[in-house]
Amino acid sequence: MTQILVDKVKEQLRALRLKDMAECLDKVIEKAQQEKLGHLETIYELVRSQFEAMQKRSLDRRMSLANFPRDMTFDNFDWGFQPGLNVEYVKNLKTLNFVSNHQPLLILGKTGTGKTHIAAALGVEACMAGFRVTFYKLQELLALLYATLADDSTDDAIAKLSRLDLLIIDHIGFIRKKDEYASLLLDLICACQDRVSLVITTSISLEEWGAAFGNNAITNDIVDRLFHRAAVINIRPGRSYRTEGPNAPKLGGNNDNIDV
Repeated sequence: MTQILVDKVKEQLRALRLKDMAECLDKVIEKAQQEKLGHLETIYELVRSQFEAMQKRSLDRRMSLANFPRDMTFDNFDWGFQPGLNVEYVKNLKTLNFVSNHQPLLILGKTGTGKTHIAAALGVEACMAGFRVTFYKLQELLALLYATLADDSTDDAIAKLSRLDLLIIDHIGFIRKKDEYASLLLDLICACQDRVSLVITTSISLEEWGAAFGNNAITNDIVDRLFHRAAVINIRPGRSYRTEGPNAPKLGGNNDNIDV
C-alpha cells in the first residue's frame, strides 16, 4: 500500500469520525505485514482499536459524571480488616444483579467502618459495566433539591436523577435540617422505586432517621420504601479504619498512658 493511499485512507477515516482507526492505521499495517495477517484479521485490528478507544472515552465520561470521592475501588479495599463483614456477600454484589433488578442496597455501619468505600467501589464496578451512576453525599443532594424549589424545577431535577441506573446516597446521619428535606427525599425515593437502584449508607440506626430528618411520619415512609426488596450490608459492630486501621494515629512516648 503506497503512502499516498495510506494518507488518503487516514483522511477519509477522520472525515467519518473514526480518528482512532486513522491514528493506529500505520501500526496495524506494520503488524499485518510482520505477522502476515489476513484481510479479515487486519480489519478486525482496525475496528478493535476504534471500539476500545470509544469504550474508554465512554467509561471516562461515566466516571466523571459519577463524581466519586477519592480513589475507592475494590482493588484497594482491605477485605481482611473488618471481621464483621460478610465478604462473600459483598463480592456477590459485584455481579451487579441488584442494579439490573433495580433493588436498593442499604449499608449500615458506624463512622469509619468502610461504608463509603464499599458504596463507591460498587459504583465504579457499575460504571465499568456501562451503567449510569451518580454519587452524592446526603447533605449535598438535599441542598441541590432544596435549591430547585426557588425556580420550581424540583420535578425536573428528580426526573433527571430517576433516569440513572444507580444513585448512591452517602452518609445518612444527623444533618443540617430544613423542613422540606424529608419530603424532598421521599419524592426522590418514590420516583426511583423499582426504576433506579439506590445505594444508601448510614452511620445511625434506622430508628434515629426520624430525629435526623425532623419528621417521623415521612421518614417511616422512606424507610418502608427503601426496605422493599432491599439488600443489606450490616457492619454496625465493625472496627473503624480511622482509629484502628493501618493509617490511624499511633500513640507513643509520653502519650502511651493516655486514656482514649
